[in-house]
Amino acid sequence: MSSASAIRLQVESKLAQRVPAALSLKIRQAPELFETGIAEVDAALNGGIPRGSITEVAGAASTGKTSFGLSAIAAITRSGAACAWIDVSDALSPESAAAAGIELKRLLWLRTTGERKQKVTDRPWSRLEQALKATDLLLQSGGFAAIVLDMSDVLPQHTIRIPLATWYRFRLAAEQARTALIFLSQAPCASSCAALALRCEPMCVRSFSSHGETALFESQNYTLVRERNRHGNSPFLQKKPSVRAEWSAETPWSRVR
Repeated sequence: MSSASAIRLQVESKLAQRVPAALSLKIRQAPELFETGIAEVDAALNGGIPRGSITEVAGAASTGKTSFGLSAIAAITRSGAACAWIDVSDALSPESAAAAGIELKRLLWLRTTGERKQKVTDRPWSRLEQALKATDLLLQSGGFAAIVLDMSDVLPQHTIRIPLATWYRFRLAAEQARTALIFLSQAPCASSCAALALRCEPMCVRSFSSHGETALFESQNYTLVRERNRHGNSPFLQKKPSVRAEWSAETPWSRVR
């Protein structure tokens, strides 16, 4: 045995109790995936969103972020698991959540605005800070299959103030709790801490009318772009080209025609 091999064997034996296989390459197993309830999106994501990781969904207003989040949470709650929705701007409608198929009895809804009459522009950083603390507490408590941190109405100049250390802490906590942590934001902010990075884009709106009556929105079409997917069995993950998926969200009133 060469001297280098002998030294390596000695170091590994000394660190075996504290750092198992310190010098060995660790192969990550493929994560458990949650289906989003959108067939086109699940196909583009190779099955769904990963459990125990951060999924970041970014895009401008009316590009499908909330619809994506509602559909994913609906699919998870229907499986019998508990989820949480942290609402920074008090924008979630329970009626819309129920219409999307979410089992409300399995959803913890946290609002950080206090009174509804408070304007969205009032003290945005204070509300965001409360939401971050709530996210931290829920991750540490465990028991949630998925947690959505909805920052859709928070301007990018506020989300970029969040320290990178916060995202690293969330990533580790989500992995330990085996929670799918979903961020909804106008612009990417979690950087490399997000295992799955998605971008939402708008498409055309399809409407219907009868005999000259006022047209109603029947559904909204969206495009979702997968920009990063860091999960896989190989430790040497190569950057893959972006994958696009087109999908549509039906309005509740169009279902009763």
